[in-house]
Amino acid sequence: MAVNALVLGTGGVGSVVATKLHQYDCFEQIHLADMDPTFALLLHERTKKSRFKVRTLNAMDTKALEDYIRTQKIFVVCNCCNCNTNYSVLEACYQAGAHYIDMAADIYSAPGVKRPGKNSYEAEIERYHDGFLQKGLSGLLCLGCDPGAVNIFARWAMDRLDTATSIRILDGDNAEVKGYRFAVLFSPETLFEELNAVPYFVKDGRVTAGKPLESEVEWVRFPDPIGQMKCYAVAHEEGVSLGIYPPFVDKGVKYSVFKYSLGEKVVNVAKALALLDLDKWKKIKVDGVEVSPIRVACASLPKPAQLGSTVDGYSCVGAEVMGTKDRKRVEYFIYTMDSHRETYEQWGYSLTVVQTGIPPAMAARFLATGEIKERGVLMPEAIDPEPFMDNFSREGLKICVEKREVERI
Repeated sequence: MAVNALVLGTGGVGSVVATKLHQYDCFEQIHLADMDPTFALLLHERTKKSRFKVRTLNAMDTKALEDYIRTQKIFVVCNCCNCNTNYSVLEACYQAGAHYIDMAADIYSAPGVKRPGKNSYEAEIERYHDGFLQKGLSGLLCLGCDPGAVNIFARWAMDRLDTATSIRILDGDNAEVKGYRFAVLFSPETLFEELNAVPYFVKDGRVTAGKPLESEVEWVRFPDPIGQMKCYAVAHEEGVSLGIYPPFVDKGVKYSVFKYSLGEKVVNVAKALALLDLDKWKKIKVDGVEVSPIRVACASLPKPAQLGSTVDGYSCVGAEVMGTKDRKRVEYFIYTMDSHRETYEQWGYSLTVVQTGIPPAMAARFLATGEIKERGVLMPEAIDPEPFMDNFSREGLKICVEKREVERI
């Protein structure tokens, strides 16, 4: 029986999620909601035999959202808004009885470290897991590409090992943007917040705080045509979650980290913004007007959505898992890699947006078809990876698996 889905937020990622959901027969109606429905209406108008229903909704209005989910009989909600909306949408889904999927949480904050508006994944699990479990609902957190698909890659590899020691999530990109003095491929505010936040990772079995753009710096060789890239430990949910997930700890994992390749110009800009305190969201008064420093700093940068046709190069995002199998040392590197230009020509959206949008759409489909059976509020490593790994490539997220074995003679 076909069910209804709701996509909240119809920017680039939301549009990719909606486009994928429309390809699945298991959804009767796909509701598209945003405070500004312009892009949703465009998607509806250009889609043949559209099953989209466009609405104006505020994701922060929990009661209105709850009523809408209930009256429209929404089965699953894909939250493609900023992570500041996570609690509001989780609460609405819990009250109305709908499954929930998002792509990110707030920057990880270690226990005992206070952050204003803390919204990290472990706080969401603590607050909502039992309630979702009791109602037979799934709340799937951080299920984009990284975090998201890479967590699933790591779980798939871990399932094939007897013991394991380390998990590295590696994101390499040699993209060149033509026509701009400076540009980044996704939200610049989010990028600079991540780069200047404390990078937490797991080392020697303990959650460890590093220094922004100084810790765990190394050169990593990515598959051709990317090659050697300088990578930095960056604040990301999976850098911690994979290293403290109990089944992985039981297999021996004592090290996990997220590393991002960064060019010298990006690093210098990020450090300059931090030095001048311009990487903050908290508003300050300037000439009698309250402004958010990071919004001002990024206001003149090109919007990521307008960069698609100007970007050349490749992106590789993967999980490296090291361990043993049958007394042999084994190393897996599971990754997705694609061309920025070819992806834009095929989808009309940037590669970063497409990589992020495909996994949550697949998860919504697997919930509708019963292939995801886990209930409660969970990170991606807690769900069965097999349906995803069997379907990633045919759904548009091209997956490669490299495996190395070392045996003593």
